[in-house]
Amino acid sequence: MRRSRTLSKLLRAVARHEEALPAKDAVHRMRVATRRLRAALRLLRLRDLDPDVKRLQDALGDVRDLQLQVAWLRDRDAALHRARQQALERAEAALRRDLRRWHSQTLPALLQAAADAADPSRRKTRKLVRKRLGRLDERLERARAHLTPKAIHRARISVKQVRYTIEVAKPSLPKKAVRLDSFKALQASLGELHDVDVRIGLVTHHKTLQREQKEARERLAKIVAAQLERWRSEKVVAHMRKSL
Repeated sequence: MRRSRTLSKLLRAVARHEEALPAKDAVHRMRVATRRLRAALRLLRLRDLDPDVKRLQDALGDVRDLQLQVAWLRDRDAALHRARQQALERAEAALRRDLRRWHSQTLPALLQAAADAADPSRRKTRKLVRKRLGRLDERLERARAHLTPKAIHRARISVKQVRYTIEVAKPSLPKKAVRLDSFKALQASLGELHDVDVRIGLVTHHKTLQREQKEARERLAKIVAAQLERWRSEKVVAHMRKSL
């Protein structure tokens, strides 16, 4: 995996969606592209470039989160919908500023790094993936024991980090170690539960909506609990680490 080839491909993936911003799909896809780019920076030991990429990812995330909130609040709470819409407009303005910074500072640095050829060894790649898997196992166990919003959020972040690291490192990993379907399903369920937790916090003043969302959380929590129990009983993470 040549650094130039890997970074160039991922940078094109980020740029592919910029013209369509701030459309919802473009924001989501560009945010995912920055996650994969950050995974590659860790694999290629270019951590000094990570904070600036994270800055763009966070700006996209702020817009994405508010887009989801605005869509959900429509026809549910007019006042809160207007407030979130105004917050979204501010977040979109902040994203435009961060994109200017991205083009003037971050992208040139990344292109310079992409021009430098240096392949990470398979051993180092697998070592990093094993480390990520170890942290994931700890966070999943904490979430399984206590399905709190904080535990769910941290588990979700770790699932994403491992998934995108595996996607980027796939050519250097044994086929039996790559079980992305399991990651996608768990990430989706954790994401839905996280979204409900956010909504519960948004509508503290609205008893009907809050009751509705708490009931939804109970249903989703059962689904997530079953998935986490399956991961534990089948030793999904342990088997992946062993295969590396």
